[in-house]
Amino acid sequence: MRKSNELLLIRYLSIIILIADVLIKGKSTNIASIVFLLAFIINNNLRIFFFKKEKSIVLSMVIELVSIVFAYLNFGGNILFYLIGVTIDVFSIKDIKIKIILAVVILIISTSSYLNGSIESGIINLIVIIIFSILLSYISRLYDTKKEAQRLYDKLRISEENLREANNNLEECLSSIEELTVLKERNRISREIHDSVGHALSTAMIQLSAMEALADKEGSILKDMLKNLRNFINESFQDVKKAVKELKSEEYNTYRGVIRIQEVCKNFKKMSGIDVDVIISKGTWALSPKQDTHLHRITQEILSNSLKHGKATKVKVIMNFTEEDFVISFKDNGIGTDSLSESGFGLKNIKERAYEIGGTVDIKSALGEGFFIKLVVPREREI
Repeated sequence: MRKSNELLLIRYLSIIILIADVLIKGKSTNIASIVFLLAFIINNNLRIFFFKKEKSIVLSMVIELVSIVFAYLNFGGNILFYLIGVTIDVFSIKDIKIKIILAVVILIISTSSYLNGSIESGIINLIVIIIFSILLSYISRLYDTKKEAQRLYDKLRISEENLREANNNLEECLSSIEELTVLKERNRISREIHDSVGHALSTAMIQLSAMEALADKEGSILKDMLKNLRNFINESFQDVKKAVKELKSEEYNTYRGVIRIQEVCKNFKKMSGIDVDVIISKGTWALSPKQDTHLHRITQEILSNSLKHGKATKVKVIMNFTEEDFVISFKDNGIGTDSLSESGFGLKNIKERAYEIGGTVDIKSALGEGFFIKLVVPREREI
């Protein structure tokens, strides 16, 4: 509030009037009065722009109040213009007791007949100070309301940005999950076609070949018909193989390891009843068979520990591919611990498996805050 443009204008106008009053109508104009006025201005500006702690501000105000009495008695001037700055600053003090004490001191100084020369002047000063204080109180409330509104606006803006970011992440995750689901379904359908239709056509071809050989042996006229039928079925079989190959996207191999981890989480959720939330981002490279196996075992170990040791009811699993690394993190809402024990929570086994695939493990936990485990596995380049 002290730095508001309106109050700064009032403060500096009062200082200008005070300087003019002291230099023109003062009791004595000498070096001492000029030095005091400079010190008075400097003290005001230090309090406004440099002092941050309330103790420093209060000390500056106390010094100013003491010096005001001395300056008025020796240099003259209007006592009210001496008090304008310190009165404004009283409303910036948060400690109620100190604020009341300073306000009482200001009232005593402004109404003192010893300083004002008469009771009438003291009463006029009292009325002016009260009116000015009421205005300052109103301005202070407006300023606090403005600050609160700005705080709420900033909070709302930050929340909106976080919500927008979360929405973008959610859309990306949904896209990744949808893509994985489509890939899994296409792979399942291709496998079913290969195992059922492909097997049936293959069996029919074998039987037709046998019938064709038998017809040839007996000199039957069915030989050519059986041969044509076998060729037709063979062409159909090749078409089915081609369709299966096209249906089973090569992208499935990229996500094979991630899908396997997702299946582990899905099965664990069914068996344990723990809510396992899986978030996956798109990737452009595939985990190696060794990485796939170790991450599969690590995931089983971590989920098991969350249930057995952490007593968790919810686990969040996030998988993310970068250009050079695969990052997977686990966060549960279990009981947590303040002392990590590798042997007690199976963490040694997790670290060993991560080390074998060149990965790093970051484990954090606190009592009542569950476990957070993050694995970073580097991409294996083909040699």
